[in-house]
Amino acid sequence: MVSRLILIFLLFLPLAAQYPTDGPYRSIHASPPQLPPLYGYVVDSSVPTPMRLTRITDYVASWDWYPHHEYSKIQPWNANATIYKFYTVAIYDAQTFQMIRELPGSELYPTYWSNINPDIMYSFRENGDVKTYSVSQDQITLRGHITDADSNDYEVVKLGPGEGNIDKFDHYVALVGKRGTDLDVIIYNLQTFQAELIRTFPGAWGNGTNDFPQYIDWVSVSQSGNYVGIMWDHNNTSPSNPFNGHYGVEIYRRSDMQFLRRIADYGNHGDFGYDTNGNEVFVQFWGPTGSLNMYYLDHLERVVLSNNPDFVGEGHISCRNLQRPGWAYVSQDDSSRSGQIVAVRLDGSGIFEHFGHHFSSSMNYLKSPMPVPSPDGSKVMFKSDFWDTTSQVVYTFIATVENPQGVHNKIVSAPVKIYPTVVRDFLYISGDSPARVEIFNVLGDRIRFYSGPQLNLRHLPQGTYIAKVVTGDSIFRRKFIKIAR
Repeated sequence: MVSRLILIFLLFLPLAAQYPTDGPYRSIHASPPQLPPLYGYVVDSSVPTPMRLTRITDYVASWDWYPHHEYSKIQPWNANATIYKFYTVAIYDAQTFQMIRELPGSELYPTYWSNINPDIMYSFRENGDVKTYSVSQDQITLRGHITDADSNDYEVVKLGPGEGNIDKFDHYVALVGKRGTDLDVIIYNLQTFQAELIRTFPGAWGNGTNDFPQYIDWVSVSQSGNYVGIMWDHNNTSPSNPFNGHYGVEIYRRSDMQFLRRIADYGNHGDFGYDTNGNEVFVQFWGPTGSLNMYYLDHLERVVLSNNPDFVGEGHISCRNLQRPGWAYVSQDDSSRSGQIVAVRLDGSGIFEHFGHHFSSSMNYLKSPMPVPSPDGSKVMFKSDFWDTTSQVVYTFIATVENPQGVHNKIVSAPVKIYPTVVRDFLYISGDSPARVEIFNVLGDRIRFYSGPQLNLRHLPQGTYIAKVVTGDSIFRRKFIKIAR
C-alpha cells in the first residue's frame, strides 16, 4: 500500500513553475534569429534568464489561417493549463501542441474558459444565449437566455465587447446589450444563470454597429467580481464632451452599478489585476504614448510602474495570470524600443521579469504579439512573424524558462510527445520509437502494456490514466482522460 501511494505521488507530482530572474527593466535589443521549425524552439539568451521560444503553429490550408490565440485579455489555456484553444476553432494538448478536436464554433463562439473548472468553457452568444461546453463530454448545454428588463430580446449582446472577463471565482460577468441607441450593462450571475441587475445608459450605444458601441470601448467585472469597469471610447474632458461627462476609466460597484470614481482620465489598453498586497488595480499605459501605471479601484491613486524612456509607448497588457497575483504581463510592440515581453511586479518597486523578445515586426494589428500568460504565469503565448514583413504570415509561440546552458539561436527539434490529453479512441506517441508503453490507473496499477506509436484505447473504461513511455534511457509520463465513444 505504501509503495502504491508513493507511485501515485510521483505520477502526479507537479513541476515547480519557473520564472525569469527578478530585476530592474533592461533595454535589450536583439536581432531575430532563424525561424525555428514547427514544434522546434530557439533560445533567446540575450535576456537575463535564457528563454525558450517554442513555435507551435503553421499555416493550415483547410482553414486558410495561421492559427493563433484571440487576444491578450482572453485566456487561451484552461484553468490547469493542460489544454488551450484558438478562438472557438479547436482545442490542443498543452504539452504536445497537437489538436485534440475541432470545436463547434458556429454554435459556441465566443467562448471563455472557466477560471476554476478546467473542463468547462462559457459561451456568451450575441443572441443572448448563455451556454457551457464540457471538453470531456464534448457536450453543449444551454444554461440561460438574456433579455432586457421587459423580457424582450436585445438586438445584440456582447461580453466586453471583446475585452471583458469573468471574475476569478466564476460568479459574475458583465455584458452589454443594445437597445437602439441605448446601452444596457447586464450583471449576470453564473451560479444561477440569471441576470441579477441591469443598468441602462441612455444613448450610450449611439450610432455604433452591432459589433461596437459608439461611446463605450468595453465593460468588464474586476477579478474579484466586486467592481465593474467601463472604459469610454473617447478621452474628451472638455465641456463639449459628447456623452454626459463620461470619459476615461470609470469604476462602479457591481452590486448596484453605483458610480464610485474615475480612476484614469485617459483610457488606454489595460487589464484588471491585484497588486502584491491583494488590492485590486487596473494596469494600463497612460496617455497616447505614456508610462506604465496601475490605478487602485477602491480609492484614487496612480502608481508609476515604469517611466523608463525606452519602455513608454504602445503594447498590450494582460493580468490573466489569475493564480499568480501581483504581476502584469506586458509587450513592447515597437521593436525599436527593444521589442520585449516582460512581467512587472505590481508594487511600484520597478521589478521586472524578462520573458524574451517577441521578434515580431508588429507592422499591423494582426502581427501584434498580444502576449497572454498561463494561469500560473510561468509561460506566455504570443504571436510573431519573425520579421517576415513581406506577407501576412504570423506564428504562435510559447515563451518558457530555458535551462542556464541555453545558447542564443540554438534550434532544437521537439522531444517525445504523448497526445491527446482527452482520448476517445487512440493515444499517440511521436518522436523516437518507444521501447514500450504502459498504462496505469490512478491507484498506480498497471492495466495495459503496448508497443508502437498508436495505442488503441477504444475498450478502456472512462476515467483518468497515466501513460508511461520508455524510450532508450528516458522515461516520459503523461496523464490523460479517457472519454466515451
